Amino acid sequence: MPAFSRIINCHTEEEYAKVFRKAGDGGLVLVEFVAGWSTSSKSMAPYMTTLAKSPEYKKTTFARVDMEALPGVAQKCNVKALPTYQLWKGTEKLDEMSGAMPAKLVAMLKTHHVAKKKSGPMGYVALIGGVVLTIFALLKVKDTIEEWEAEEEERAAIAEAEEEARRMAEEEAIRARKERMRRQAQQAKER
Repeated sequence: MPAFSRIINCHTEEEYAKVFRKAGDGGLVLVEFVAGWSTSSKSMAPYMTTLAKSPEYKKTTFARVDMEALPGVAQKCNVKALPTYQLWKGTEKLDEMSGAMPAKLVAMLKTHHVAKKKSGPMGYVALIGGVVLTIFALLKVKDTIEEWEAEEEERAAIAEAEEEARRMAEEEAIRARKERMRRQAQQAKER
């Protein structure tokens, strides 16, 4: 696990159980069920990372379970689609959602996070404000990723064009060399 990540990657059932022991009965645990082949899982990774880094959720434990590595855990948790997000408090599953829907994930987390902290009208105002701010942050992450991908594509196109120009220059140099040799041979023949 990289030092900057707050997402615990569970590779064994023991690691998965340890996440819940460490969080305790009152701690919130958000579990992300993914698979390496799932494009939806991959598309949600930046959003999960952003949420995990958010100071607002510093008391929430974030865990990631690869269904291919831990099929038993996924089966026990009744995971049917990818990615699936389950929010737990102790041994009680509070909420669950499936699919690549960042706004829904934020709303789910906010609902239970704010409910844990506050209740009443101000709690709902905080919930709505927090959801809106988090959605804007997630959209910024998405824009940044899209800009990076566009720059990567542009760099690849430039590199490809440079390689093509180099190849064409080499071919032209070879043609010129052959032509020069042909002329020299012709001149030698004429002498």
